[in-house]
Amino acid sequence: MKFENSMKIYQEAIEVIPMGTSTFSRNPNLFVIGNSPLFVKSAKGCRIYDADDNEFIDYSMSLSMVTLGYANSEVNQAAKEGIDEGLIYTLSCPEESFLARQIRRVVTCAEMVRFFKNGSDSCEGAVKLARNYSGKLKIITVGGYHGFHDWFMASTPRNKGLPEKLSELVINCRYNDIESIEKTIVEQSHEIAALIMEPIINYEPEAGFLERIRELTAQNGIILIYDEMKTGFRLDIGGAQQYFKITPDLAVFGKGLSNGFPLSALAGKRYLMEQFENENCFMSGSYATEKASLKAALKTIEILQKGEAIRHIWEMGEMLREGIEEIISKQALSEVLRIVGLAPMTHLIISDQEDATVNEIKSFIQQECAKKGVLFVGYHHTSLGHTREDIEYTLEVYNDVFSRMRKALTDKTLKDKTEGRVISAFGVRG
Repeated sequence: MKFENSMKIYQEAIEVIPMGTSTFSRNPNLFVIGNSPLFVKSAKGCRIYDADDNEFIDYSMSLSMVTLGYANSEVNQAAKEGIDEGLIYTLSCPEESFLARQIRRVVTCAEMVRFFKNGSDSCEGAVKLARNYSGKLKIITVGGYHGFHDWFMASTPRNKGLPEKLSELVINCRYNDIESIEKTIVEQSHEIAALIMEPIINYEPEAGFLERIRELTAQNGIILIYDEMKTGFRLDIGGAQQYFKITPDLAVFGKGLSNGFPLSALAGKRYLMEQFENENCFMSGSYATEKASLKAALKTIEILQKGEAIRHIWEMGEMLREGIEEIISKQALSEVLRIVGLAPMTHLIISDQEDATVNEIKSFIQQECAKKGVLFVGYHHTSLGHTREDIEYTLEVYNDVFSRMRKALTDKTLKDKTEGRVISAFGVRG
């Protein structure tokens, strides 16, 4: 398999785009440069076709955005109608209200809704509402990623160019560490405006974890915000809050909301959301109400409401997860690999070994899977586009590649077998 066009485009891209791309999670440094695809030309169903016309089964599904499969004909047709009708106007279009009402029907906490173009903006809006309502400034985060805005990034290692003072307003707690979260709330509730969290961060929540957080925030006047960028319209049409039967005060959605079209939503209780009616509590976006994405989201929700898509996503995810668990056991790789998470969004945890780092192991797996037409990124977001045949083939590839990886680790030859440049970056969770 050749990647000549990918490499040519890469060399051109890094001359004009820092890092070669405007999206960190599409960063070429997350891939084996020289022995994996770097640029996609087209996609259909669960398959992507790279710049060299190589075909791959994909499990990232555009960073979990695509639940119905790439280029879903019904969603695309709805979006094209929006384009043909003029796309964006001096005034809003009726579809904005239609979509808000649809979200209110399926999302438990959604009494009112505002739209944006990316998840970072929706998270920014949620934090602003919580701070304005409570009169407090501190925010608890629980191990997740909540976008590139200053309020959050100042508290992370990726904080260059930001005032250090901002980090004092964010308290980072670990996921599933309820003792630390409870201690923080008890000691600082008078300063804490909100707790924002992804309901699932790779691992499943421990028994009672989410329930206890809901109790603590309610008892201490803290706004609970669910970041449902990944879980929304994937675990359940109503998101993780519907799946776990826990209602937050605010929630943010994107990705699966419109099957890849650029749209995010901030939804929540009326008493919080109506603060935006005061123009001094300000959030706005010129492109927030373009019609193509709104119509794409309406069609996506319509399809999801039929029930087949999410049921299929779970079935394919269960099949894949069980198969990977079996392979890890059969190949005696439990000290190297672990599969975690709920079926629609599993993550392969890789551990450093005596003679190989996580990135070296991941590079070998990615390189060898690419040769067989599977794009390995370390996590799996199954979609309506995946078939049983796709899962069966992927498991055959994993079994072969994991077996050879185990031998290479035993022989201490894994580094020698990596043909491209080893992955040199970690994902946003570091």
